Amino acid sequence: MRLWLNTFPRIGETADIARVAEDAGFFGVLLTDSQCLAPDPFVELGAVARVTDRLHLGTCTTNVLTRHVSVVANLAATLQADSSGRMHLGVARGDSAVRKVGLDPATPEQFGQALSELRGLLAGATPSVSATDSSLQWLDPSTSATPVLGVASGPRSITAAARHADGLILQVGTDPEVIRHFVELIRTTTPRPDFRILLYVIVGLSDDRGPDSTVLGVTPLLARMAAEPLRDLGAQQAPVAEAAAQSYSLATHGLSAAQGAVDGALEYAITGTVDECADQLVALSGTGCDELVVILGSMDTPTSQLLDLIRTVGTSIGPRLT
Repeated sequence: MRLWLNTFPRIGETADIARVAEDAGFFGVLLTDSQCLAPDPFVELGAVARVTDRLHLGTCTTNVLTRHVSVVANLAATLQADSSGRMHLGVARGDSAVRKVGLDPATPEQFGQALSELRGLLAGATPSVSATDSSLQWLDPSTSATPVLGVASGPRSITAAARHADGLILQVGTDPEVIRHFVELIRTTTPRPDFRILLYVIVGLSDDRGPDSTVLGVTPLLARMAAEPLRDLGAQQAPVAEAAAQSYSLATHGLSAAQGAVDGALEYAITGTVDECADQLVALSGTGCDELVVILGSMDTPTSQLLDLIRTVGTSIGPRLT
């Protein structure tokens, strides 16, 4: 099973993170896109493409509200060419990036339309964008199309991605039964056998000092996105997600300062020793998902600590998932 790393762009350090991830055996690195809160992922992905040979790269996630769909497609296609076909475009409805500038996330219907337009543009087609036939005229037809991955938590957005994308990054927590429920929804929505389902999970390793508290910075911001679908299912992790939704603040988005705002937040993550985390991830690999995307640490986790986590997860847990 392919193992991806999701992390935040870090100026002058993203390339080092990518090199370590490649050496540790990760299949790819995905960078978050939240202008005003973090550096630009597309710029940093250019650096990743230049310093790696095998590592795949992409966004998790960008949106088509703060950037026009044609701009996003052009950026992705450029990185696809620069990386010799290693780019993957992860797109969501929009969260911190859009709220930071006073916009609302795209509706599931708008999300599906954007995915369809992106997929068409990146395949060299001429889809109708804003009622105008558009295309990437410079695109080399010999270059493979950049895969478009929808990123979603709710059933309507999941269904939109299943219909219009090449794959889906599913973010609904770590309860195997919940994951199987949504995997079944995806498989019944799309008949395509090559449709990829990636599972997004937070991983916090414990050591002699106790549980890794750095993941508490990212747990609330992810858990809140799944609050409504988990509540509708009566899922065990629903109360944590609801509490995260109520306590979330843009001021502490992804930062360790968010820790402690939600009681029991670690229930939403995979935590424990290396062996315990490996066992839990192996169990999740049996839910019908094709690939795993793990996020380690928070936006302000020291880079040296993050690199140690990447090495440990990649070399000690990654081989157990094959």
